[in-house]
Amino acid sequence: MKLLKILNTIAIGLPIILALLGLFDNGMFLYALLSTMATGFIQVVIGILLWIKEKQNQFIIGYLTGVLLFFIGIHFTSITTLWILPPILCIYLSLIIYTQKA
Repeated sequence: MKLLKILNTIAIGLPIILALLGLFDNGMFLYALLSTMATGFIQVVIGILLWIKEKQNQFIIGYLTGVLLFFIGIHFTSITTLWILPPILCIYLSLIIYTQKA
């Protein structure tokens, strides 16, 4: 669990650090945007790993359900308000990771 906490912290911190560096070099903003996709991928992998470890945890199942609904939603609809879900899911998974006992 400690490794997942460290990985999640890096995944969340990287876009923030790159965006701050973008204040000095505009090209870093593009890298910050691209790294948010990596953050999403890393968090989905973390969610799956947590689910494999604890299949009965309702919070993790809820997170993975939210991820699945997000991808289904963007595939079958053109609702632009769905883009609010990734930050919410990011915060939700982080709360799960940091509040669970190791």
